[in-house]
Amino acid sequence: MRISKNLLPVFLFTDLLLMTSLGVHAQQRDTLPPPAVRQLSEISIVRQKALVERKTDRVIYNVTSSVSAAGANGLEVMARVPGLRVTDNLIGIAGKGAVKVMVNGRIIPLAGEDLQRYLKSMSAGEIARIEVITNPSAAYDADGNAGLINIVTRRDRNQGFSGEIQASGKLSDYGFKPLYGVSNYGTLAAGGNFSYNTAKWSLYGNLNYEHGRFLEGFGIDLQYPNQRWSQTDTGNYKIRNLNLVLGADYKISNRTTIGFNYSGARTVYLGDDHVNNPVYNNHGQLDSLLRTFATYQPVAWSTGLNLHLVTKLDSSGKQLSVDADYFNYYRTDQSDFISQRYDAKGNAIANGTTKYFDTNKQAINIYTLKADLQIPTAFANYAFGGKLSFIDNYSNVFYYRNLAGEMEYDKNLSNEYDYTENTQSVYASASKEAGKWKLNAGLRMEATQTKGVSHVQNKSMNNNYVKLFPSFSAAWNYANDNHLDFTFGKRINRPVFWDLNPYKSLTTAYSYLEGNPYLQPEYNSNFELSHHWRERYTAAAFLNITNNGFNRITIATPDDHTVYTTPVNFLQIYRYGLSVSANLQPLPWLESINQVSGYHTAARSALPNIPDIDGMSVYLSTNNNIALNKDKTWMVALNFWCQFPEVDHNGKSNTYYNMDLGVKALCLQKRMSISLNGADLFRSSASIVRSEVNYIPQTFTHFQVNRHIRLSVSYKLGQSTRKREVRGTGNEEEKKRT
Repeated sequence: MRISKNLLPVFLFTDLLLMTSLGVHAQQRDTLPPPAVRQLSEISIVRQKALVERKTDRVIYNVTSSVSAAGANGLEVMARVPGLRVTDNLIGIAGKGAVKVMVNGRIIPLAGEDLQRYLKSMSAGEIARIEVITNPSAAYDADGNAGLINIVTRRDRNQGFSGEIQASGKLSDYGFKPLYGVSNYGTLAAGGNFSYNTAKWSLYGNLNYEHGRFLEGFGIDLQYPNQRWSQTDTGNYKIRNLNLVLGADYKISNRTTIGFNYSGARTVYLGDDHVNNPVYNNHGQLDSLLRTFATYQPVAWSTGLNLHLVTKLDSSGKQLSVDADYFNYYRTDQSDFISQRYDAKGNAIANGTTKYFDTNKQAINIYTLKADLQIPTAFANYAFGGKLSFIDNYSNVFYYRNLAGEMEYDKNLSNEYDYTENTQSVYASASKEAGKWKLNAGLRMEATQTKGVSHVQNKSMNNNYVKLFPSFSAAWNYANDNHLDFTFGKRINRPVFWDLNPYKSLTTAYSYLEGNPYLQPEYNSNFELSHHWRERYTAAAFLNITNNGFNRITIATPDDHTVYTTPVNFLQIYRYGLSVSANLQPLPWLESINQVSGYHTAARSALPNIPDIDGMSVYLSTNNNIALNKDKTWMVALNFWCQFPEVDHNGKSNTYYNMDLGVKALCLQKRMSISLNGADLFRSSASIVRSEVNYIPQTFTHFQVNRHIRLSVSYKLGQSTRKREVRGTGNEEEKKRT
């Protein structure tokens, strides 16, 4: 049998995984050597958690056990979780689609660029673990295509004071040469966390600050019948991130606890965009050139407040919890924009200069109230709950044409938009253990009313819908260390607020981004049948169906070469495949987490100008922690993942991959940690997606250069840290959509 060169690494990786598994099984023995006997005055056992733990309903990535996560920001930590993929504007599970992100059980209602900047303001030092929940129960909000990601922050439950301080420096590699007059791209970060606990009180907090420089951008190529249109857009930014978390819990009695949590962040990105837009004829010769330079000053503030109460109603285990939440996100920006056309010889074209000045603002206020009741009985454990959510989103963008220094208001480009969304949710679920079976079934109902008003365009859009979201899981422990699981869940993916706003954001004088107030949610049905052996090996077959799917598409008009990008509902996506994972420890000094997924995706388009597309794909990853000495005070991490070509909405990506290497040393009785990590060593983690719209082939290139080296140092204060139980809050669905 001949094996394709593209699939050869997959077969080699699978063979290695299987051989290692057999080696582990062969090393097992029925007898143990007699233990040595010593008289000890005191025994202290400290056991580090496994890097990855697999539970019935989730996979847990223990950040505190990761070598490569040391000193990273929250987004970089997520990119190191096996099976998670982090691209320019998407966080998702390989082969299954996008997810929503929670912090301590509450969904962050930000998406795309805003969400990623929010996560960058967090530090790995404040994160205890990341939970990947692929089939959330009815108690969770229904948002999220492929499930939920829950970031659990670090806190200590020991009596007294404890904490940790951290500092790190990152040097980014864009070729180690000056770009736009800058050669020192990178960031410096510092922060810390603390906990103070008494019999009644629990106080905690996190503070992190980061500043530096970085590049980001993208490229688009359009192949017209008679010429090729090419655009590169590179942003050169200074960043300033400040993140603060404060909280307190008070134990009123043995049954009742109340508390509050405050989280605030300020994110500043100051810089400029450089857009180069050459147009070539069919012979590859330059016809014309468009260059655009724009300055940007986006500043964002976010504030989250939570009040919660947990009380045990009786000694049987009945429990009531209530959460009241407020979240505010406020973002301002202003820009000077100049675009100049040139002829084939590089001469500026008369009357080919376009100048704009614009200001924009987004203000989001979200109020939620949530209650959950747990009732255990002899027959089954029941859970009931409800949630009220009120969202008010105001945004504007005002454009002024710069005419020889005189500002002229441009009504055609400007917009002022009000959007409100109210949702009422109720759910009921039941779980039961019967012999070798564990069953869980639930039903969630969400009623949503939306209204969008564009004041400048004098447009209004109302929507009112009620949807049911069932969930079900069954686990059969048919033999020791072996069990089968079947899960099913239906979920919703609501558009982010910016995609609903019919604003226009210029990239050049002839290209822009535009929102769509008529955009509707997409709905996902997820099925999975999996086999688990010894909680180390998992094999799963899955099917994901997306209806009314949406995506941003770039539309080119051959007549005037105007190019605009807008989100549209037009897709039905079917994805099915197989996944195999193994958490191995073949040797005392080696921990290895491996995964291989193969799947087929078929995307059916409802638009005649966008063709259907389908294809096979493979994703593989391996994460390895290697101890260099017996005490594990010297550790090395070697991580690798590869995404082979896959169908991405209405396009198809290339093969892209990532290699990380890191070393970590512990000293001063393991209180101090020093880490040196190199990420994306081959500068190969950015994807290229090819598609076709209006019979015009397109290529979208991510300028996602992640190669960097980072040196980080942390020091533990007070008592040795141990994680405590972390409560979630009530606004779990809304915070990710701004």
